[in-house]
Amino acid sequence: MSEGGPAVDLDLIGEVALGNVAVLVVDGDGRVVRCNASAAEIFGREQKTLVGCSATAWFPEAAGGGILARALTEGVRFQDSESWVTRPDGVRTPVAVSCAPIAAPDGRLRGAVASFQDLSGIRQLQQRVLQTEKMAAIGQLAAGVAHEINNPMGFIHANLFQMGEYVADLRRVSEAVDALRKSAELGNAREIVEAAGRLGSVSDEVDVDFLLSDLAKAIRESQEGSERIRHIVQDLRDFSHQDTGEQVRSDLNQCLDSTANIVWPMMKHVIVLEREYEDLPAVLCYPMQLKQVFMNLLVNAFQAIEEKLEVAPGTGRILLQTARRGDRVVVSVTDSGVGIDPANVDRIFAPFFTTKKVGTGTGLGLSTAYNIVHRHGGSLDVESAAGGGVTFRLTLPVDGMPRA
Repeated sequence: MSEGGPAVDLDLIGEVALGNVAVLVVDGDGRVVRCNASAAEIFGREQKTLVGCSATAWFPEAAGGGILARALTEGVRFQDSESWVTRPDGVRTPVAVSCAPIAAPDGRLRGAVASFQDLSGIRQLQQRVLQTEKMAAIGQLAAGVAHEINNPMGFIHANLFQMGEYVADLRRVSEAVDALRKSAELGNAREIVEAAGRLGSVSDEVDVDFLLSDLAKAIRESQEGSERIRHIVQDLRDFSHQDTGEQVRSDLNQCLDSTANIVWPMMKHVIVLEREYEDLPAVLCYPMQLKQVFMNLLVNAFQAIEEKLEVAPGTGRILLQTARRGDRVVVSVTDSGVGIDPANVDRIFAPFFTTKKVGTGTGLGLSTAYNIVHRHGGSLDVESAAGGGVTFRLTLPVDGMPRA
């Protein structure tokens, strides 16, 4: 966005024919005066039917509608602001909008000219790249996740075997109880005494009190183990799921926590993970994309601590914090790792820049995270302490991308 600058003269527009660039010219009321075929294609309407229509009605107010309105009323120029248009069939098309005011010779605003680029192909490519990176991250964590699942599976298997033996013992007790019942029905005192003796012997042999107590414990442990496995699988499914393309209200505390649960098996033997969460409002966002940001920050924090522990063995610390600051929420990830060289701080979010050893990093993780946060209308900042340790601070608007 830029203020001021020379306005576009309506007389210089002429016939709009800019090839594949979609262009609309609107008057001071926001109604279409001219358009080209590419614009009609993006809007899903016939070219002649666009003339006279209100262009702002096709955009969400907080995005393209606000951009066009400000160009008409304030003379503000915009370049490549992201928005979307709604076609008659209900399909929403993402677009990049550039807009400039149209002025009369005396400087009064007469309208605006807007150009559009269909971002559908770019968005699909971004989604494929993000999905590929997410699955690659899960692949890196697979060994730790498999170990985390194997532990509860081990004692579930052992408990099931033990419970099978307990069932066999209880069956012997049940058979003795059944024999006593039949003797009681016949009313033979001698047989009743003998049956009661056999029941007592079997009960003492299998130690019914201990058996019932241990059986309840085995069931309880198995339930806890199966619940742990269910949570691990659910976290993996949530993380690997693709966004729908629509922003939704999401609990960032839950997003951060479920992502930490996935990473935890990899780091739990050398890391103390601390959480300080405040109550947050539901944030309008792409939750799966933000989970990828959290994953990148957590893995980077763990690798920085691992590097430090190579020369100074001990235990590392990662602190996760969330807070609300007015109409924004803040998520911080702080580690006790090696830190970042001051000379590299300004380059840390650049594509393909990495300080990791060859084969352990592509230099795309933080760049991807930065771009995701930027598309949400937020910011991603880094602070590196002099003695080591880094804090990444992610700030997001509660209501999504702020108004233009």
